[in-house]
Amino acid sequence: MVIFVPTPIGNLEDISKRALKALLEAEIIFCEDTRVTKKLLNLYNIPLNKTFISMHSHNEDKIISNIDKNKLINKNCVYVSDAGMPGISDPGSKLIKFCQENEIKYTVIPGANAALTAFVASGFEGSFTFFGFLPHKGKERQKALEEVINHDKIAIVYESPHRIEKLITELKTLIPERKVFLAKELTKLHETYIKTKVKDINLQNTKGEWVIIIDKGNKNKKLELSFEDILTLKLPTKEKAKLLAKISNKNAKEIYKEILN
Repeated sequence: MVIFVPTPIGNLEDISKRALKALLEAEIIFCEDTRVTKKLLNLYNIPLNKTFISMHSHNEDKIISNIDKNKLINKNCVYVSDAGMPGISDPGSKLIKFCQENEIKYTVIPGANAALTAFVASGFEGSFTFFGFLPHKGKERQKALEEVINHDKIAIVYESPHRIEKLITELKTLIPERKVFLAKELTKLHETYIKTKVKDINLQNTKGEWVIIIDKGNKNKKLELSFEDILTLKLPTKEKAKLLAKISNKNAKEIYKEILN
């Protein structure tokens, strides 16, 4: 049997008795990072007399293709990601699919999850859509960002400390009046909540993993931003030109020349 076990996203007390029992009794542990998992087990005084198998986003397909089905059936197997719920912006879903296709018994233990924790803390009401991490750059990022801000439901996005300022700058350009809730360091000592209009966001410290919850917009309301509004943003000229091109009939090269002149 395979048990999918959520691990704390910060506070070590956020783990259930069922999760601890599964980790204690596990004979095989598939984990996103063996070092992280062994450190976690040490913190809970759980013996490391188990087989640890590294299974992350880069080798997941290879590991699954070589799995001995009999071991999954006859041994106590566990899968954990580094933090939070497996399968939510973390590996795990492919192993579940493998269990389904091969009639291998499995179960998922409920537990800590940053998206749901932040959504409850936001105070927003209604249905939501979870987008996870957006693509880092290029047309894929633009397309994903447009889907997020034009979605008819509340949107939940994850972002790293290295790209949070970029995301906020993009949102200030596209939806300055929209309400947003930001949360970082969830369940930790320096847990932070920010709820405001996008245009009023002022981040003092970007360290930590972020959850951004964007209220749904008014589909009948058109976004109105002037050329001058964009020019005041602290962005490279090329980036300003690209943003202006998105809301005008001109191409980025034309606008770039206009800004320089």
